[in-house]
Amino acid sequence: MPLSEHEQKMLDEMERQLFADDPRLARAFAPKSPPRRNGRRIVIGLGAVVLGLGVLVLAVSLPAVWLGVIAFLGMLAGAVYAVTAPGGPSEGTDSGPGGGGGGGSGPATPSDDGSSFMRRMEERWERRAGDDPRV
Repeated sequence: MPLSEHEQKMLDEMERQLFADDPRLARAFAPKSPPRRNGRRIVIGLGAVVLGLGVLVLAVSLPAVWLGVIAFLGMLAGAVYAVTAPGGPSEGTDSGPGGGGGGGSGPATPSDDGSSFMRRMEERWERRAGDDPRV
């Protein structure tokens, strides 16, 4: 069911007000593009799957169960590598300084563990959304 013209205007006005009041929250809920697949990762992963399949065929022709298990694990690792998006090292680099900042604020309120837990959760959420509150 489409919105009426009045409802669409109200929705647009609420959106503009949200961007004006809290741009960080608005950016957090803004649609993001999906992570791009790296062609090199896909080729390497598919190569590992094909190589593992060849070794698996070899393991079947020879009575070597252990070689078949290793080949299957190699195929599985190649498929996971091809499908997953890179991003581990860059996120670890971002959390390094954030961890130092969180540790610095921890001693300031040693008895208030609940608020420090919530602060860490908020920092994680903002890092996932791409926003850094320290900037």
